[in-house]
Amino acid sequence: MAIHVLQSEQDLLSKTASGDQQAFAGLVDMYWNKVYSHALAYTKRQAQAQEITQDIFLHIWHKRDHLTEVTSFKNFLFIVGKNQIISAMRRNLQATVAPDGSELYEEVMQADHPLRYKEAYQQVLEVIEQLPPVRRKVFKLSRLDGLSYEEIAAQLNISRNTVKEHIVKSLNYLRQHLQAEGHFVALMILFSIFF
Repeated sequence: MAIHVLQSEQDLLSKTASGDQQAFAGLVDMYWNKVYSHALAYTKRQAQAQEITQDIFLHIWHKRDHLTEVTSFKNFLFIVGKNQIISAMRRNLQATVAPDGSELYEEVMQADHPLRYKEAYQQVLEVIEQLPPVRRKVFKLSRLDGLSYEEIAAQLNISRNTVKEHIVKSLNYLRQHLQAEGHFVALMILFSIFF
């Protein structure tokens, strides 16, 4: 059964790459709920998650010529999805107005504000320190040291799934904490660096 699904997916990718809209609709049907759930987990807003999901599939349709080179559509979809979610979060931050009326994103990202960027990055690091010890270690090994899930699992003698669970929970905690505290610049840094 798994082989049939894989062949079916490869067939859909090949046909989509050739411009077959029905094949593309099949891919959308196959993955819509997963992509939408992932977007909703980050945005916490149904309308925004819906829009991001549409943008992800629209992006894939526009880049369909490259689908024949894709060996794992699931991984490809994850990367495209991650990039679209980050872009959406950046757009939200660009629209966020600081108390003095200026736009936070524009202010911070300009070269003459490295101190504000550094302070916001420090806020992210401080929230990382609030994570439980094992979760903090896993997160730092992954996001600061650049180790793969497999390398972390081997080093800490835990499963790859446990590593993944720690990363997901860490990112959710960091996002929720920074959002609740109104640290929008730090939240932007979180999405641009750690996701």
